[in-house]
Amino acid sequence: MATAARLALTTATTLLAAIAAATPAHADSQSRATAGPTISHGADGTEQTLMCPPDENVLGGGFTVSAPSGRTLGAEPGDVLTSRPTPDATGWIVAVKKSLRPASHGGPADLTLYVVCTEGETAPGD
Repeated sequence: MATAARLALTTATTLLAAIAAATPAHADSQSRATAGPTISHGADGTEQTLMCPPDENVLGGGFTVSAPSGRTLGAEPGDVLTSRPTPDATGWIVAVKKSLRPASHGGPADLTLYVVCTEGETAPGD
């Protein structure tokens, strides 16, 4: 039986691979997936943003939740509040709420954002 963290990682990895594979390739450009730093206790429901490099646009994004060493994720699913591009399509915004176990000493899980950006073009499909 897969744990919630493994399921989230598998889902994010599958999503990023599908987005990268579906992106039309130009001779001078490719898409690239980038992981942001792990945000300690970042799965607290607060919006977090990972931006593309300058002059690149976002094609997609995702996230994973994880527990610090020695802790475990709660068995209940996390609440995904936001997972969308920024208004100008230059980054990905995520807000997720997921607690660690035990609930009395848990607190929010760690959060890592991922973004798939254009490379060598300023807008998708250019």
